[in-house]
Amino acid sequence: MNVPEHYNQKLFSDLFRDLAATDKRFVINYGGTAAGKSYSAAQKEVICADMQQIKTLVIRKVGNTLRDSVIPSFLSRIRELGLEEKFRFNKTDRIITQKENGAEIVFRGLDDPDKLKSFEGLTRILVEEAAELTLEDFMELNRRARGRENIQITLTFNPIDEQHWLKKHFFDREDPDVSIIHSTYKENSFLTEQDKQQIENISLFDNNQYRVYALGEWGILTNDRPWLFSFEHKRHAVERLPVLPTFPVYLSFDFNIDPLTCVAVQMSPNQGGQQSFIHFVREFSAKCSLEDLCRQILLTFPGHILNVTGDASGNRHDLSMTESGSTYYSMIQSYLGISRGQMHLHRRNLPHGESYMLINSILSSYPRLLFSREGCPLLINDCVTARVDTDSHINGALRKDREAYKMDLFDCMRYFFQQYFQNYSSKIPMGKMAA
Repeated sequence: MNVPEHYNQKLFSDLFRDLAATDKRFVINYGGTAAGKSYSAAQKEVICADMQQIKTLVIRKVGNTLRDSVIPSFLSRIRELGLEEKFRFNKTDRIITQKENGAEIVFRGLDDPDKLKSFEGLTRILVEEAAELTLEDFMELNRRARGRENIQITLTFNPIDEQHWLKKHFFDREDPDVSIIHSTYKENSFLTEQDKQQIENISLFDNNQYRVYALGEWGILTNDRPWLFSFEHKRHAVERLPVLPTFPVYLSFDFNIDPLTCVAVQMSPNQGGQQSFIHFVREFSAKCSLEDLCRQILLTFPGHILNVTGDASGNRHDLSMTESGSTYYSMIQSYLGISRGQMHLHRRNLPHGESYMLINSILSSYPRLLFSREGCPLLINDCVTARVDTDSHINGALRKDREAYKMDLFDCMRYFFQQYFQNYSSKIPMGKMAA
């Protein structure tokens, strides 16, 4: 959809432009709270109705909730766009009509007596809070949308549960008719800093809520087999950690392409002493080139001594992204401009079972082991949601899944502890070992 210039372009967010740009039949508009998902979706439906004679159905599971939130939102978008004279609202029938071209926006709940069977000629459907619907509800909606060209169904929701049919139907399989658009509060330029801080504060109380509503990731309702059973959010997570100018920065890499990841850590030399510390200060996670990632690191830590470790596979020549004979680590050394002595590499990755005991022991006993919520939100999320793979015969195996359990930053952390603390658990008095 091309949005004419006569609309006030300052009203439109990047999310709106993403929604406007897609012409797929199914638009999955999901993510965290305060991302502007419903706001931008309403803008798009109003503009579509203003531009052409169409019939749009706006759905929620329960009809009364339309009156309280969805309909007022549409009316507000009409006012903001300066279209009050072109639209009228029939409160009884719950229909907004564009007076010049006859386009209609019809609001219904799935609990309404007529439900969907009386609707014909639908061009567009917007489902608000789509996670409330069953798969059967959605299939019936999809059957109603037929007989016209360029039909589009938009589903707007927070990803509350990784077991939800929405994930299985739209995320766990390829479908060329689906456009998936993700957003969080961080991309909403209309929020105040206080608004953003309130969302960040969710992490103080419930990490799963933080995962869903701040990060916009699929919720994991319970973790009955935590891999990091010694991790305590109140003890190990703090709002922010300053980068200490006189201490080196230890970088630990993992080499998946989507995302390419690295965690940055500072630590004291007196390992395990009374005043010793380990600070996870920053995470890097992006679909970018290794050179770009290293450039970000140099900009983040100017003038610091940098030491590098990470996934042992980075030593393999067959994983090179450039000329033959190079490896990920030789490229990192070159991009960061550091000496060979600053490359702290190991030949193989520690098995999950050994990492399991090592890291839980350190977490339970280390004097000061902290993660920055500001700098490492995704890593903290991994620490809480990481779970033992009960389908594996290996004790302490880490469950992985490229959708819900990527664990790439978590692996960066595991490689860091392997390199610098592999023998630490043997120094811990038995009384301090994790249960």
